[in-house]
Amino acid sequence: MQRAQAELDASGVQILAISTDNLDGPAALVAAQNYEFAVLYTSLDTSITESYGVFNLFGDGLASASVFLVDMNGEIVWQSIGINYTHQVEAAEIIEQVELLK
Repeated sequence: MQRAQAELDASGVQILAISTDNLDGPAALVAAQNYEFAVLYTSLDTSITESYGVFNLFGDGLASASVFLVDMNGEIVWQSIGINYTHQVEAAEIIEQVELLK
């Protein structure tokens, strides 16, 4: 997502990442990659990922890599729920979905 930050910003998308990992590895990755978007860590509380229906989908105790587009009213208007914990959605697909919603 960071590589496409300017494109996402131009499309009006705001990125917020949520990680169920503990801080040991991800915090170093965020710093090393100079992420410009917020990353929330919920390693002790899986309720957020559970409420979105993406926690432990594969019996691995992890949140599936997923993307949700949420409108200004807080409604989910598009989602891509990962097929496994490493699944990634390309920024171009997110931007395309945003454009379709306009």
